[in-house]
Amino acid sequence: MLYNSTRGESPIVPFSEVLLGGLAPDGGLYMPQTFPKFSIEEIESWSNLPFHELASKILYTYVESEIDESIFLKLLEEAYSSFDEEDVVKLKEIEENHWVLELFHGPTLAFKDIAMQLLGALLNHFAKEKGEKIVVLGATSGDTGAAAISACARHENVEVYILYPHEKVTEFQRKQMTTTQSKNVYPLAIETDFDGCQNIVKKMFLDEDFKHTKVRFIAANSINWARCMTQSVYFFWSYLRLKGKGDLTFSIPSGNFGHAYAGWTAKEMGLPIKRLIIATNENDVLHQTFSNNLYAKTNVVQTLAPSMDISVASNFERLLYNLYDNDSSLLAKNMRAFPEKSIDIPDSKIDAVSNFFKSHCSNDQEIIKQIINTHQNIGYLIDPHTATGVRASNEISPSNEPVITMGTAHPAKFSEAIEQAIPDYHSSLPKKVEKTFQQEEQFNILEENYEEIKSFVLSKAL
Repeated sequence: MLYNSTRGESPIVPFSEVLLGGLAPDGGLYMPQTFPKFSIEEIESWSNLPFHELASKILYTYVESEIDESIFLKLLEEAYSSFDEEDVVKLKEIEENHWVLELFHGPTLAFKDIAMQLLGALLNHFAKEKGEKIVVLGATSGDTGAAAISACARHENVEVYILYPHEKVTEFQRKQMTTTQSKNVYPLAIETDFDGCQNIVKKMFLDEDFKHTKVRFIAANSINWARCMTQSVYFFWSYLRLKGKGDLTFSIPSGNFGHAYAGWTAKEMGLPIKRLIIATNENDVLHQTFSNNLYAKTNVVQTLAPSMDISVASNFERLLYNLYDNDSSLLAKNMRAFPEKSIDIPDSKIDAVSNFFKSHCSNDQEIIKQIINTHQNIGYLIDPHTATGVRASNEISPSNEPVITMGTAHPAKFSEAIEQAIPDYHSSLPKKVEKTFQQEEQFNILEENYEEIKSFVLSKAL
């Protein structure tokens, strides 16, 4: 499998260069030249496979030119050995025809562990093969940073630099990043919002000073194709566990659109998905995109669901590329004008997009209300991000149609929101993360100054 840039002005590269390359040199995102296609019969023949074996069946085509299949299977098995659930993920029925897919049984209690743990294993594999030092650069509004640090901190040939908005993540999220005591981990609190952090990381990947070194700088964010492809696996897993229910709808709390694009990827590979519901908080750039056909940058509002507090959904570029029939010149033209100029979905694709993608936004009060209602109805606690997905499912999906809401994080990670909803409820921490709150924090606070941040990273990494 070879990969193109969405913007068409970068060389075609193999998987290892996609994994280790971050943004393409032309500023685009790497995409596979084709998606593997599976028949329903082939998909259903995998019904009894363990999660890591299912992942190998689905993902191996993306890496087969560079990794032996037995080695890839071993990397997957290693990646998921630290999860609390034997099946890695778990379905919880919250009402008739409505399930929450719990994706938070990994080491940092967030769905991003599922892709990040494999990303770390792949990085370690290629670092050894190529004899290179790898530096992971990422921006986070909360969970991505902790997941990247957890996945990479144990590998001696990998360093991790995570930029996060100072005082705009939860205490739990911050401490997961700042208490590892690992010498190869650098949490950087930047005095800006998530978009400011993400813009700095993107700028670094286009900076010549980061390209011409003996160190490989790679992206930890969902712009890395390895994350999108890996997250597609649990869409298949859900279908196989609910076989006989027919085509499924998935409700996805979404900020950067990586999780949602993983669902689109699963559909492109042959999984019979009825629709994807895109659930947002008050930062509703994606809701406006799918409800009004208007993709435009907005101002960020701080909410109870901070991992979705963004104004530009970077992975939406991947969907646009597909909607433009992989016309990279048209995409590049529109992306060069963005965000000063908004972007529309092509007229020829509006009907197909509106039939497959639905969207819904929830404000903080509605998030709190959904947490309360779900807890009162069945005694089940959901985090504020999952609450946006449950609420969107209830508002959009007909009661007789099967729908799965993605449970993106353990509620203990967002205790502030939980205690607003249920004042006398104290969500207990899983034992494996209790030590997070007992370790000394180590992090740097930096101004939103590109040259200062660049100098810090290069002085440590080189």
